[in-house]
Amino acid sequence: MINPWDEIQRPEQNFNVRLVDEKHPLALYWGKGVHGEYLFVIQIPKTVEPPKLQALPALAGIQLAMVPAATCSRLVLLLKETANWELFKLLCRDLIYATEALPAPSAAVEAILLRLRRWHELLKSERKNKLSPEVVKGLCGELLFMKEVLAPKFGWRAAISFWKGPLGAPQDFAVHEVAIEVKTQMGGTTPSIRISSLDQMDPVLPTFFLVVNTLATADAGEGVFSLKTLVEQIRDALDAEDVATCEVFESLLFQLGYQPDEAYAAPLYKKVARQTFRVAEGFPRLLPAAIPEGITKVTYSIALANCLPFISPLPF
Repeated sequence: MINPWDEIQRPEQNFNVRLVDEKHPLALYWGKGVHGEYLFVIQIPKTVEPPKLQALPALAGIQLAMVPAATCSRLVLLLKETANWELFKLLCRDLIYATEALPAPSAAVEAILLRLRRWHELLKSERKNKLSPEVVKGLCGELLFMKEVLAPKFGWRAAISFWKGPLGAPQDFAVHEVAIEVKTQMGGTTPSIRISSLDQMDPVLPTFFLVVNTLATADAGEGVFSLKTLVEQIRDALDAEDVATCEVFESLLFQLGYQPDEAYAAPLYKKVARQTFRVAEGFPRLLPAAIPEGITKVTYSIALANCLPFISPLPF
């Protein structure tokens, strides 16, 4: 992950800044203070009523301040511990992405306040709750599929746009007219996948594929990854190629509840295999139309041995 504060020299007084994007409706800056602290500065025009300090939410590890100036007001976010810069960058990028399509500075300021309140809730809850091992394994499978299949074929911008799971869609990906559900299982166990809802195997798109990644736990070595390293690899590729798409990617991770944390540096995985199945008539699955009235929630497992007749390459 590229550190935007590395390029900024530490000042002898006040702070040094670098403009994020001259096309943004607000003047936003990466900044560095006299003690080397990392800052994010949001410049608010005099024509817009600045937020009152007491209206700003408290953020764990981040200090917020309103700094008046002759021609504007500045909302300054200061990271208390520079070691947490990856999470701070996620927050800043989320603010940038959430406001870049809002032409009116007043609307952008209001959007920033809403996002800060959301981050307040996320940071408060995430101190207690990390992603479960099952969620970590599943997210690894989805990111691996994007990295190894979609991005080489369509490019990163399209690959990220195809990722619909974080937005609440029943399937993980929608590639044009093809719905794709990605599942991850561990080698050495009975080959099966778990279905968490009736909608998961009932797509609205005309063509539906199931992709199953088989992983094994591993020691360090070539081809070995953790959730943390996989996320960092994708971020680095996007930072170098398409900053706007990187912001979308980070926003999607944010919606999933992921944030940089050394806890996600383990376990280490290695991909053993990947199988693709075309889900069609006769495929072993439950569909909403076949469920008796009154049953509203269903979870079940599918044995992969019964899916073998449906093995098929992806149509792209």
